[in-house]
Amino acid sequence: MTVLDTQPPESVPEEAITALQDSSDSQLSDIVHYAQQLLREHPPLTEAIEAREGEALVRTEDHGAYTIVVVERPDETGEGRGPFAYRVQWEPDIEGEGGKYRWHYLGKVFDSERTVSEA
Repeated sequence: MTVLDTQPPESVPEEAITALQDSSDSQLSDIVHYAQQLLREHPPLTEAIEAREGEALVRTEDHGAYTIVVVERPDETGEGRGPFAYRVQWEPDIEGEGGKYRWHYLGKVFDSERTVSEA
């Protein structure tokens, strides 16, 4: 098999890169099929995200490696109510056991569709 001049994503382990580069076309096809099965078995991040205390989920948008989450704070009034947008990503523990969701504040949402004001 000829290795093309492609750059693998930084997140792919070196062992996997080597194994893929050494695979035949038939093996690569089987690997792609297997990877697609694994992806279908994993629930999207959007299904696992729950509202934090004092917040209600307005909507979520799955973007693969992260999810955009828009929340409101129903007990607040005025500007404090929101809605507010966050980028949420799963960060595994260094030991590989468990992990947690990291919420990164993006800003206040000014219309119901897209516009976010950066903080």
